[in-house]
Amino acid sequence: MPYDAKITSAELDRLLPFLNVLQDPNQPLSAASGGYRFETEVIRNFVQELSDTGFMMVFDWSSWVAEHEIYRDIDRDIADHLMQADLETLRKLVTSYVRGDRFTEGVWIRVLENGKMTQILKRLKMLREEMQE
Repeated sequence: MPYDAKITSAELDRLLPFLNVLQDPNQPLSAASGGYRFETEVIRNFVQELSDTGFMMVFDWSSWVAEHEIYRDIDRDIADHLMQADLETLRKLVTSYVRGDRFTEGVWIRVLENGKMTQILKRLKMLREEMQE
């Protein structure tokens, strides 16, 4: 599916099973080898699904993050903001996390492990429940 695709219930249905993965305390999200941390296979599959569904967007993500101060500090508690965010904001934020990891290694793993991605998927689940079939 191309970037900037319209996200429907079908695409969200492909992403939401990863909420269970992220909430499973026995599911490792990253591993270490040779002094480097890397994503586990299930997380690589999640990133692939984000791409395949068109959830990630093509846009100037670094400027967007710079303009939205609330999202700059990945350790900041933004749970209340995420629970009110619209689909476009969530898509931009996830895209920024994934793309940002290319420039600042570890960003993606950190948002997975600190619960930001879990919060985003919970919000997506709420938005999915509001969608008409």
